[in-house]
Amino acid sequence: MEIENSFHGSSRKSSFRKGSSRIGSFRLSLEGKDETVIELGNIDTEILIFESEEIKQTHTKVTNTLSLRQMKSLTALADTILPSINDFDLSTANNDGAAATFYRVSASMAGTPELLGGVISEKLKHPNTWLMNVTLWLLSTWFGTIILCGMGCLSTKFPFIQAFPDLPPHKRQQILKSWSHSFFRLLRMLFRSVKLLTLLVFFSQVDESEDNCSWKAIGYCGPDPEFKAQLKKHFLVSDEDKDDNAEQTIGPLYKGLVHMNHPRDVTVNALRGVGFPVLVTRRKEKAVASLTLPSLVIQCDAVVVGSGSGGGVVAGILAKAGYKVLVLEKGGYCARNKLSLLEGPTMDQMYQSGGLVATDDMSVFILSGSTVGGGSAINWSASIKTPQHVCKEWCEKHELDLFESEMYREAMDAVCEKMGVQSEIEEEGFNNAVLRKGCQEMGYPVSNIPRNSSADHYCGWCCLGCKDGKKKGTSETWLVDLVKSGNGAILPGCTAMKVLHKKKKGSGEKIARGVVFEFEYKGSKDICVVESKVTIVACGALNTPALLKRSGLKSNNIGRNLHLHPVVMAWGYFPDAPVDSGASEVWPEKWKKSYEGGIMTAMSSVVGEFDKSGYGAVIQTPALHPGMFSVVMPWISGSDIKDRMRKFSRTAHIFALARDQGSGKVHSPSNISYQMGDLDEANLQKGIDKVLRILAAAGAEEIGTHHNKGKTLNVKKASCHEFEKFVKKESSRPIKDLSTPVCSAHQMGSCRMGSDPTQSVVKQTGETWEMEGLYVADTSVFPTALGVNPMITVQSIAYCTAQSVLHVLKRKTSK
Repeated sequence: MEIENSFHGSSRKSSFRKGSSRIGSFRLSLEGKDETVIELGNIDTEILIFESEEIKQTHTKVTNTLSLRQMKSLTALADTILPSINDFDLSTANNDGAAATFYRVSASMAGTPELLGGVISEKLKHPNTWLMNVTLWLLSTWFGTIILCGMGCLSTKFPFIQAFPDLPPHKRQQILKSWSHSFFRLLRMLFRSVKLLTLLVFFSQVDESEDNCSWKAIGYCGPDPEFKAQLKKHFLVSDEDKDDNAEQTIGPLYKGLVHMNHPRDVTVNALRGVGFPVLVTRRKEKAVASLTLPSLVIQCDAVVVGSGSGGGVVAGILAKAGYKVLVLEKGGYCARNKLSLLEGPTMDQMYQSGGLVATDDMSVFILSGSTVGGGSAINWSASIKTPQHVCKEWCEKHELDLFESEMYREAMDAVCEKMGVQSEIEEEGFNNAVLRKGCQEMGYPVSNIPRNSSADHYCGWCCLGCKDGKKKGTSETWLVDLVKSGNGAILPGCTAMKVLHKKKKGSGEKIARGVVFEFEYKGSKDICVVESKVTIVACGALNTPALLKRSGLKSNNIGRNLHLHPVVMAWGYFPDAPVDSGASEVWPEKWKKSYEGGIMTAMSSVVGEFDKSGYGAVIQTPALHPGMFSVVMPWISGSDIKDRMRKFSRTAHIFALARDQGSGKVHSPSNISYQMGDLDEANLQKGIDKVLRILAAAGAEEIGTHHNKGKTLNVKKASCHEFEKFVKKESSRPIKDLSTPVCSAHQMGSCRMGSDPTQSVVKQTGETWEMEGLYVADTSVFPTALGVNPMITVQSIAYCTAQSVLHVLKRKTSK
């Protein structure tokens, strides 16, 4: 039999032996390179292609549809953000050729504008993308430039008014700086968008050798060196003694994955092989699949939409109990040996909308997982149980007895045990060591963060996927239960369109009966139907509301009450050489880098308000690789941002995360509105005050925030009065006015749980008020913001929801 595989943008044919239960392999020569096709397990669709020299991720090609006028403006903007600088400080470069090259390379010299054009044309789904396109066109004209740039485009020489691309660099720089502080919010949004896109693309783009022209100069090594060694050590070849290494290298889910874009008979046989009845619809050759004429109808006991910390838990429990479970996942599956650990490609492959999600007014940048394993595949390992004051609030104020029940406590213990949660640390990374030392010096409380990884897990790349499976997300735990049970299958690359329902006899009430989903097949969209006894939606707080609305649910609460755990950061620079000639030691140790080590191991609750209102902020550390680091750092000028990036590898970041009372609404997964509350802003300001003090106490030479003004303080040279004045001024700056980047990695509450159908979307069993047999099991059901990392809480709620679903399935099966 022959199948076609899409690899690096080309269609290739390969043969494989059907029905083998062991791993076999053979070699192909494609485009002059030797490649190995490896058949895995006994599911026919599982074919992975590896290059013999090294494994590379498939890069999605995008088409740039911007006009020449728009591209001229975009290039000018990008070269203003990142210009070519020839008069840089030689002492800063230290006679370093890489540093000299970095300063001299502009965005256009690196090819960034062309990549930006593709991003804006195809990847950017923001509701105001049209405004960006109009602005680029306007800036290419003299009248548009005078509207957007004011007097800055006037000249005493003919033609007196110049279009933005024709202005000299220093004038373009002044204009962008004026936009960042403009009275007009739309201009501040424009500046933020241009800065974000340009810096993110420039510092995360890679060439054919998977390198970036800036990385050596800023002290970044690229993908984890240990990962490259791991691939060489465990690379799969035909030797029989390598069979046992397959799961360790690839990951444990390969036997349970069914790829719908493979030939129809292969897909059908794979599903039937796991025990799913499948009906193949006969259609005319050119007939288009539709809801009334789907390609396949698959039957199961339960269909779960989403494979993250909610869906993965429910799927694993139901399958282990003996029920047939089908998991639909919008994202793809990144096996361990298919990871790139490259920031740009991983954002494309494992994050929602390529990591390019923001609120409608650009006030909050949002990161959300979109891959098999969901957020648990790319999160930062923090595994904190639901705080007692939150359980009490949800029980008393929201009348949800579940959260102070023995069942919920048992659920938290069960999910922690499943993920191997522990709090020990063998070696602390750069950022967390700074946070811990600063807190100890200041007398602030600091504690170890429980993690779903081992004590020796010293890896700063887990936000780009876990290279060795030591981080126990759902793809290493609950979904493994599903695969090993022989009762389930995972379908990556499948997007749920709507939940199907029927009317209950006599009452007219709706009963869920399955899901319609779409996927890419032979270059076009195809549609299949899943018929199930129960349906569990676990798409995450950004996607679940839209699916429920498309499925006919009418509650006004759907999409509302969105909480984002807004985050603001401050930074401190720790040189890797003694500043004073008399100093003998460097701390943190010279070999430590800001992007290495466990991402989260230390936390302070100094402004947490846990014993009072419960609404404060926790202080933790982020994972920032060059692209995301550059996005949050202030931009004052092209030379200034390059100077800041040169300090990248020794710049520690610490953030304050607020348990927000402000809320927003999910209009669609790409259209999100949010209003930060005044109390939330005040709590974040208190957090920044403490963070600056922590950084200084830990020994930072220089400190600062991410505010647009870009003020810094040399702590070693400042007096106590100057230090206090700086901290007071920087921590009191407004946050809600687009002057400071605000980020979110936790979204929750958009389909909240409650005891009143007029105020909530689901009951405490997880079942929706409007449709029987339809359950929601993700962070969207949180009654309020949580205040800490949500993985344990969502898994515990999903665990309890699974018990409710089991009860229903037992009742339906016994009929």
